Amino acid sequence: MNKLIFHTQKAYASRSMGPFVKQVIPGAVSNVDPFVFLDHFGPIEKGPGSGGVPPHPHAGIATITYLFSGSNRHQDSLGNDVTIHAGDVAWMQAGKGIIHAEGMAEHRTETETIHGLQLWISLPAKDKFIDPAFFHYPSTTLPSFEHNGAIIKVLAGSLLGRISPVKSLSPAYIFEVNIPAGTQIEIPITEGDTCGLYMITGNLAIADKQLLQGTISKFDTTGDALTIAASADSHFIILGGTPLQEPIVAYASFVMNSEEQIAQVMDNYRNGKMGTLTI
Repeated sequence: MNKLIFHTQKAYASRSMGPFVKQVIPGAVSNVDPFVFLDHFGPIEKGPGSGGVPPHPHAGIATITYLFSGSNRHQDSLGNDVTIHAGDVAWMQAGKGIIHAEGMAEHRTETETIHGLQLWISLPAKDKFIDPAFFHYPSTTLPSFEHNGAIIKVLAGSLLGRISPVKSLSPAYIFEVNIPAGTQIEIPITEGDTCGLYMITGNLAIADKQLLQGTISKFDTTGDALTIAASADSHFIILGGTPLQEPIVAYASFVMNSEEQIAQVMDNYRNGKMGTLTI
């Protein structure tokens, strides 16, 4: 049985980050449990000497940066310093707290078009205060395959026998799909899991609903498949997972289960317990 759409909403530019960033979650929809945040940034030209996002803390989540084009430097208070290229996954398990910066001091010599996504997954309550860690998954390590004319890349989770090497503490999946006009595919989704579909470009139909560029759709948790028809060449992300169904208390870049935990990680940050990062 196909999953049914119960909400579709256009994502608009972020008030805080400017016109080149669309705030999809929680801007257009509140969440797709366990996902609590999704920003779509670019395409934007970034030249030599351009800045990025300066050092800032995270706690209680895993952050994922995924680029469609360009490159991005990741630095953090654990000492990691990695350049992420298009198609790679940068997966930061913030846990009890970490400081990172993105796109700073890159020594870029040529202009690049930067375009991609940043997502946050809420960590389960039992893992909110685990030690932080960072993982870089080059594009070549992530399974990509053709399915009835569409090209699908499994960034997290598993699909049709292909398993991502990404290890998520919250059971979650992320699939990137490129599908040509006039093609129809069926994507199996475990019954009971949440499911969201964000349209990067193109035009799709699911049942009698049209999904347009820049919109996110949430599906009910019943049903075990999405049947997708493309009326134009389309590029989109499907994401979701086993819902945590736990309290979400967010403050800035911290996502915890209670106000008391927010106070604790804020105190840890102020007292230097998340380390330091100097750019």
